[in-house]
Amino acid sequence: MDMGVTMSPEVLEDKLEEAREGKHREATWNTKRPPTRLTPGWTNRLYVACRGYWRGYFPLSGDVLWNPQDEVAPVAMLFDASRWTRIKPVEAPRFRGWRYLETPPASAEASAGRPDRGLDRGPDTPSDPGPTSRRRRSSPETSSSTS
Repeated sequence: MDMGVTMSPEVLEDKLEEAREGKHREATWNTKRPPTRLTPGWTNRLYVACRGYWRGYFPLSGDVLWNPQDEVAPVAMLFDASRWTRIKPVEAPRFRGWRYLETPPASAEASAGRPDRGLDRGPDTPSDPGPTSRRRRSSPETSSSTS
């Protein structure tokens, strides 16, 4: 099963850096809502969207952890942060939390599928806004002043 989450570029960089440094091979994504469609083992993928674009995926475990003492996000999904696979940025729909992906982002099937150890930083790193900027242009304010 493929799932998608949104992460800030800083959070994604943290996960990748900790995996590169050997601090945390397995990482978690905490949530309030438990996924019910994961398959056993490491056969699932956790796609990550940053700044409106799918950036890549991590292998996602079929196991989840439950912490009843955490009222905000008692479910932890486990993923292998050391096996990040970067994909060509593809525009992602807006969503909160996580979502099931019936089909993977288009560029994922075309990617080589080789894990990215985070050593080669190309133009599609998480800090890059993507092929097009999503910033809104504000219209110039017209103000009239009376003296």
